[in-house]
Amino acid sequence: MLEKSDTSIAETLAVFTRYDLDVGLLVPTETGMRKSIMDATAGLREYFQDTGFHDYDMQEQGPDAKVIREAFFVRPDGLQPTTASLYRPVTKSGDPRVWFGRLKGYAEPYNLLAVLVRDDKAYIVNCSDPRILASIHDPSTPLGAIAAAQRPTRDPVVEELLDMIRDVSSRGFVRTLRPGDTGVGMTLETLLGINANTRKAPDYKGIELKAKRLRKGKANRVTLFSQAPDWKLSPIGSAWNLLSTYGYERDGKLRLNHEMNATAPNSIGFFLEVDAAHDWLQQNYQDPDMAATRHVTTWELEKLRNRLKEKHPQTFWVSARCRGKGASEEFHYVQVEHTRQPKVRNFDALLEGGVISVDYLMSQKGHQRVRDHGYLFKMHAADFPALFPPSETHVLA
Repeated sequence: MLEKSDTSIAETLAVFTRYDLDVGLLVPTETGMRKSIMDATAGLREYFQDTGFHDYDMQEQGPDAKVIREAFFVRPDGLQPTTASLYRPVTKSGDPRVWFGRLKGYAEPYNLLAVLVRDDKAYIVNCSDPRILASIHDPSTPLGAIAAAQRPTRDPVVEELLDMIRDVSSRGFVRTLRPGDTGVGMTLETLLGINANTRKAPDYKGIELKAKRLRKGKANRVTLFSQAPDWKLSPIGSAWNLLSTYGYERDGKLRLNHEMNATAPNSIGFFLEVDAAHDWLQQNYQDPDMAATRHVTTWELEKLRNRLKEKHPQTFWVSARCRGKGASEEFHYVQVEHTRQPKVRNFDALLEGGVISVDYLMSQKGHQRVRDHGYLFKMHAADFPALFPPSETHVLA
């Protein structure tokens, strides 16, 4: 239901991430508000379990097993006591439910609610009310007091790698060591003395390196990681079946190069969907002629979360000015944005909100063979605050 939010999920998460705060998200529907009932989303259930607030997996079904916990509605200048009802009904396989007493006096349908757990109490923040969300910046307010308690840390390896990149930057424009899109990253790693990394681990002593070209008038998406679908869970069965079914011919080869997200089908009918029940990310196909939707590929969300976590404990996003083309292209590395451990809990919500998208980059390699250039999970750097705690920018030149 997060896609129905009347407030930007990315902008809201960016506010909490700025203070290194984890939250669970909810969006009440009109029906839910009328019946005083909300589904406890997978992200909220995981958050409650991680914080020790409640474990739905250990809860029996039925009214006798309902749990009532202390909670508060957050106002700009105070707290309003309420209760959190946590239960699993006898019907509908006991789908986890949550309700906050007197919510109808605090929020409207499709408002974006963030839930914070502190000292075994739940604090509900109506993020659709700008006054409430803005109070996080004032330490004298309830929300601001929670935020003020968070303090980021810094790894000493950071200065070591920064000095190495500053040395490369001081050389000015350097000629690419590989023509093509990957030249900007490969050239930087070579000049730093870092061997090409085919593993999934970060590049340098726990720090991942990502280089990109600076282009005027363009805000290109950047790649977070690449992860192939789970073909055993995917109805399409294999990369070749995917390419041969949905690809198009160009220069004598089948190709499938497309971006897709969860907000709307793309030009060939591909779109993403978060299946919370299975903890899957699905790529679906919407047939325009038959008005039918077909499940095509599947990723396990837990595997994607782990990929994000292991790839970006700390990351240097290095920007380079460029000139020339092909083998004559040159780069001047001028800026580093340093991000720390991402808020993995925000990943699912950013997928649902269309902030994180996926690119297929496939072409035919031979008879029923596929050249895979990656199944790339991407986002705009401008949306980093929704996923990463506050970054540091280092201007090199």
